[in-house]
Amino acid sequence: MGKISVGSIDYFIIFSYFAFVIVVGLIVQKLIKSDSDFFLSGRSLPAWITGIAYLAANLGALELLGMAASGAQYGMLTMHYYWVGAVPAMLFVGLYMYPFFYASKARTIPEYLKFRYNEATRGLNAITFFYPDNSVLRH
Repeated sequence: MGKISVGSIDYFIIFSYFAFVIVVGLIVQKLIKSDSDFFLSGRSLPAWITGIAYLAANLGALELLGMAASGAQYGMLTMHYYWVGAVPAMLFVGLYMYPFFYASKARTIPEYLKFRYNEATRGLNAITFFYPDNSVLRH
């Protein structure tokens, strides 16, 4: 495999990105008074816009880096997993389930499970997501 060299322009781009994010965070910090302001835009946006924002937040580094690496390792099987499994699940949660979360004033899926069911259900969700690779549980 070829060696990847990192030059000064790469460091500049990374530094600029982090500086931009920190500056935006410091500016927006003055506008955010509560966790509802942070997670739900102070309830000033409709649920469908917040659902689309949820989808956008889930399409991040995992897809750009993780899926590219997985595609290099496994080939088209990664594409099959992503389009048949991940995309429909994100669309279902973002466009169908998120209005329920929004109406219940829940900020996260585990919090919704606690409101809708109980703390034990929320705990079960945490345990099942703790081991993303189920082969760990089989050994």
